[in-house]
Amino acid sequence: MRVPPYYERPSVKRFLAGMILGIIIGWFFFVYQYGQVYEGLVFRISEQEAIINGLEDDIELLRSEQSRLNEENEKKLTIQEIDILFSNDRRLRLNQLTLLDLKQQVLHELQDIKGRDIETVSRMSDLMISNLENKVFRTGDKRYQLSVEQVHLHTTLRIYVKIIPSNS
Repeated sequence: MRVPPYYERPSVKRFLAGMILGIIIGWFFFVYQYGQVYEGLVFRISEQEAIINGLEDDIELLRSEQSRLNEENEKKLTIQEIDILFSNDRRLRLNQLTLLDLKQQVLHELQDIKGRDIETVSRMSDLMISNLENKVFRTGDKRYQLSVEQVHLHTTLRIYVKIIPSNS
């Protein structure tokens, strides 16, 4: 048995020619659309790369500016608050009023330090300590001297002192 020759019929020839022509037109359409999409993506990527490079430059500029400002601020840090802590107030069994009065007197002695640069205060810390240790503080009818144990310098000046009852 033999397969009939369909390629000799004109309708089959038109059908095959239409399929080949459709494949060729479809292929060109696909290549054109792919090229358009690819070109759009390449343009978008290059646009985004330009934006990213600009933002990275801005970040670098801001970081350098921030580090410069931080260095300047470190040089200009000032004492904002003074905190006096007594180390032996429980052992001496002093009442809260006496402790408050002592604290107020010490803060009055150190009021000039508030608002000064930390660097300046650190240079004159020995003078500040000797000033506190050599002064006799009076509360009511009793006298007390202070012995500075620790000094912590930052925006808050913390001074740890020991209360010594004075005999003179």
